[in-house]
Amino acid sequence: MKHLDRYLASTVATTMALSSLGLVALFVIFTFLDQVEDVKNDYTLLTAAQYVSYSIPRMFYETLPYAALIGCLTGLGLLASNSELIVMRSSGVSTWQITWATLKPALALVVAGLLVGELLLPDFERTARLLRENATELDITPQGGFWYRENQQYMHFNAISPAGELQNINKYAAEKEALSRTLWAERAHYREDQGNWLLENVIITDLQAGNEQRRLVEMVWETTLTPELLKTEILVEPDKMSILELRRKINHMRSEGLNTGKFELGFWTKTFQPIASLSLVFVAISFIFGPLRESTMGMRVVSGLVIGILFKFVQDLLSPASLVFGFPPILATLVPILLCLAAGVLLLRRAN
Repeated sequence: MKHLDRYLASTVATTMALSSLGLVALFVIFTFLDQVEDVKNDYTLLTAAQYVSYSIPRMFYETLPYAALIGCLTGLGLLASNSELIVMRSSGVSTWQITWATLKPALALVVAGLLVGELLLPDFERTARLLRENATELDITPQGGFWYRENQQYMHFNAISPAGELQNINKYAAEKEALSRTLWAERAHYREDQGNWLLENVIITDLQAGNEQRRLVEMVWETTLTPELLKTEILVEPDKMSILELRRKINHMRSEGLNTGKFELGFWTKTFQPIASLSLVFVAISFIFGPLRESTMGMRVVSGLVIGILFKFVQDLLSPASLVFGFPPILATLVPILLCLAAGVLLLRRAN
């Protein structure tokens, strides 16, 4: 059985590696072609190539579940086409033994993805986005702007320039759970040597003094907020942050009484990503012994793509729904996984 395990594992590992390489290569080509359209001034072909290079960990991480799925379908499909699976089962090897032998290379791929997602992806994603934003000299404008809270002050910025300049700043100060003062500034730039911000064209409205307004040409703003921290918050989506970063962010936001839904969703998506990959592999194995037993290789690859698209569709449907309707984000992550596992168990039982 050891020789059989090694043979199954090496076959499936090879097809999974080739599937991952193929998917990443496709993403690299299409991403580079997309970036070429923006090449001008400081954003050169070399800069575009650097951006794509820094994006490779993200491409590998995001395509990993589907590479595992397609790799498993093609690997076991090759064995099925050569009647090797039939010989194995005729020799007394159960489908569950074949399943376990197939899951071993998938586990190795999942561990590699976990390491990339935790150690490389967050920093590489920040570097890639900053490289592009700085070269294109475009303002970073997150949808709806950016909110930040510090003690009893709430701040909103419309955009941040590549140089770190804030635009259209609104500050709201609260006392005893009531709004006491508002501040608006046209722009603000960070003074590295002094560690503070200089607000320009400021209007301060004192709500406790009959909406009395003061206008200032400049005003110093002392805060722990830095351009680097802002860019980190804006440029990296929750599902591309590390699990540790997400946990710290969630704890901080809870201590400030802020809504953590988006970050909790990112946390559970990252946490269960390895299980999601294995659940897709499990479905692939069950399909080889069930509906795709007599299918051609092309049909198996297409089936893998369809399964992957359906899985992604359910994920993309439930994720925003959890934020809109308020059900736990963990459910949005677990439901597609549980559906895959249930389908896999049902098909394997029928095969036996």
